[in-house]
Amino acid sequence: MKIKNGVAMWLILGFFIVLTVSVFLAYSISEYFKETVLQRATFAYSNTVKNHATSYALNENNFNSKNISSNQQLFTNFENAIDSPEIVTVKMWSTDHIVVYSDDTGIVGKSFYNNNKLNAALSGQQVSGISYVGDSDNVAEQGNGELMEIYIPLKTNSGQVYGVVEVYLAMDLINVYIDNTNWMIFIITAFSAAIFGVIIFLTFIAFRRNVINPIIDIHEQTKKIKEGNFDIKSQSKGYNELKILGREVESMAFKIKDQQNKLIKTERVYAIGELAARLAHDLRNPLSVIRNSLEIIRHKYETKPEVASSFDRIDRSVFRMTHQIDNVMDFVNTKSLRLEATSLKKILLATVGELDFTDEIKVNLPKNDIMAMCDFNAIEVVFENLLLNAKQSIKGPGVINVRLIEEDNFVKIEIEDTGKGIPDDVLPKIFDPLFTTKQEGTGLGLPSCKNIVEQHGGIIEVKTEVGKGTTFTVKLPITKFETHPVTSDQIETKVPKVTRGNKISQS
Repeated sequence: MKIKNGVAMWLILGFFIVLTVSVFLAYSISEYFKETVLQRATFAYSNTVKNHATSYALNENNFNSKNISSNQQLFTNFENAIDSPEIVTVKMWSTDHIVVYSDDTGIVGKSFYNNNKLNAALSGQQVSGISYVGDSDNVAEQGNGELMEIYIPLKTNSGQVYGVVEVYLAMDLINVYIDNTNWMIFIITAFSAAIFGVIIFLTFIAFRRNVINPIIDIHEQTKKIKEGNFDIKSQSKGYNELKILGREVESMAFKIKDQQNKLIKTERVYAIGELAARLAHDLRNPLSVIRNSLEIIRHKYETKPEVASSFDRIDRSVFRMTHQIDNVMDFVNTKSLRLEATSLKKILLATVGELDFTDEIKVNLPKNDIMAMCDFNAIEVVFENLLLNAKQSIKGPGVINVRLIEEDNFVKIEIEDTGKGIPDDVLPKIFDPLFTTKQEGTGLGLPSCKNIVEQHGGIIEVKTEVGKGTTFTVKLPITKFETHPVTSDQIETKVPKVTRGNKISQS
């Protein structure tokens, strides 16, 4: 509202300025025109007087105050020659301030020394000005309005003034001409001002629609964001830049809302993680006791078939619990990486040897090897989670293919299974902490993998097709080493424990 009021105030001020400037401009043009008309009239009549003075051969003897009576007829003829409808009266002055001729015979022969205009004319200047008959003591005619009084000095060839001709012009026709012209000037100026005002008004309307209103809308949207309401919809109109700004504000609100939800979720996960870490730490020792005790009991009673299956169930349960605890600890405890040139094939063989694959699942490991700068234990956790997920995805007979592919400065580790695939509604959530579709899962396996891979400066991707299988792709930076085939016999440390029934081949 303040914006609208402010713009309206500036609009009114703009109209006032335009009106003031228009009136001032019209007045200035009018005065200039009037002055120009008077100057032209003065110039025209003075030239007429000077030309006739030359044609009548007027000289200093004619203007001698001692020869007044002898020159009256000559001056009468001269007056008739220069007479026009605008001329009211004509007087002739000698250089000693005496009227030598006038149509008012009562002032002929009289002197007027206090006439400043006459004094200026006798000094050689042509003088003109506006006068009124009522104000002049040397003009007999009454009933005329405004007059223009012109004093025209007559000079010899040497430039010496020998007389002055005073002419009074009636301003009636000139004023009518000036007034008509002034009306035209004011009408044109007013019309121009009106057009300019309409242009300003239309510009203001367009400016308000295309600039002010969109800015107000964006301002309202930012107020909503400030108040915590991120469900805004940009309806900004106007110029493209403001439309783009409105959409960006809407996008920003959406991202802020998304980040806020993620922050809340992260804080909740952090709190749960802290609790889970303490619980996992407390459960490690009892599980170790159970596993060690189980080995002792198994060694004592392994000859009895009726209890062997129970031992296997206990062993699998302990393994599952240990794996879940490891997932929790891997996710919660972010350790600094020990990066060193490591054989990825070595990590794969060590990981497969730790997992219990059934006879129905065939694991095809790559024949080639690639060295990468990575943390052995951390990448082993990644491979373990991905291979375990592949194993659990396969129901019945199936195949897991592992491939190592060098690509520029990265190595791609592809783990492909022939399992059931991931449904479309589940796929976007698989890397979210605590999300799982398994009853025995923690929902921290894949998030841990993502964290570890990103710590290495890599990325993890997934492709899936329901009913056909899933492929996880891990991309890690590598150090340029010569790639070469590696077999299990070449692994010096962490030789995999091949569980009975495993089918592992190097494709």
